[in-house]
Amino acid sequence: MASENSRRYRRKNRMRVMAMAVAAVIVFVIAVYSLSVSSFQMGFEEAWGMVYRYFLGIAPEGYREVLIEKIIFQYNVPRTIAGVFVGIILAVSGAVMQTVTRNPLAEPYTIGISSAALFGVSIALVYGWCIVPGLDHDMGMVVNAFLFAMLPCAAIVFISSFKKMSPTMMVLVGIGMMYMFSAFTTFIKFNASDEKLEEIYRWSIGTLSDVKMDDLLPLAIACIIVVLGLMFLAKKINVLMSGDKVCQSLGVRPTRIRIYCFVLVSIGVATSVCYSGTIGFVGLVAPHLARLFTGSDNKLLIPASGILGALMVLGGDVIVRLLTGGLPVGVITALIGSPLFLFFLYRQRKSAF
Repeated sequence: MASENSRRYRRKNRMRVMAMAVAAVIVFVIAVYSLSVSSFQMGFEEAWGMVYRYFLGIAPEGYREVLIEKIIFQYNVPRTIAGVFVGIILAVSGAVMQTVTRNPLAEPYTIGISSAALFGVSIALVYGWCIVPGLDHDMGMVVNAFLFAMLPCAAIVFISSFKKMSPTMMVLVGIGMMYMFSAFTTFIKFNASDEKLEEIYRWSIGTLSDVKMDDLLPLAIACIIVVLGLMFLAKKINVLMSGDKVCQSLGVRPTRIRIYCFVLVSIGVATSVCYSGTIGFVGLVAPHLARLFTGSDNKLLIPASGILGALMVLGGDVIVRLLTGGLPVGVITALIGSPLFLFFLYRQRKSAF
């Protein structure tokens, strides 16, 4: 009987891994296709012919080829790669947040990261203030967004060093920080010009259209740190799901594990927000969809969530480029992801959370 259960478990795990591999292949196919998608009309073969010639060192001939090469390598390539990184960071962070807080409605922005980052961007846009002096306007915005985004995590770590905090208390501290920074940002908006208001709004809804090649390295580093760090903690996060008393009996310190997770999530999401703004919905829904297929084992849930997150962000951005370049990608991910989420929840007979 035990051997039969063991074989059944291994067979189920193989099916889950195969499903993840299929999803990863779909992400790759969409990424390949996305390089040829823009408001400028060009065919798939024409775009990839230009990519082939670029790597052979063949210079483009004529105005059209020069323009296509510029669109592909200055806009499409960084936008596609950034979509993968941002999707992975948000989805993986959302999966861990839901687990460590034991809250199915938790997401990466729950502890106030996005609101704090928006405040940092707002003071840079409206008043020209930068925490680190001597930086240009764009870099000053990025630095402000990152440093302010880390403040909610710093507050949680600071309070936890003096007082034992439950998962609910940590979330409430983050929500309090979120409302505080939102109030500060609203006050700044009252003193902002129409042009500055438009920039703040555009940044707050999230977009990949402003990502440049130089932005990919910080996103890649943040993505690697978050994924590897959370995968290293996956076993302890699994134990955390059994309750704090069980954790302590097994030698796992639950508060310390939660703080480690919050720090990793804050680093990843703060970096993501700096370059793509606030792309909502992905960190909430992608982990739930992954959980329906993989269950609650974080060794499978974390990579599966990352793949689905990349699929959601990248697929949404491709649809945005096919329809209109000005539509925020978060709108598309919500329009497509929410019906799928409700459908899978309807089909799921047992709770997987």
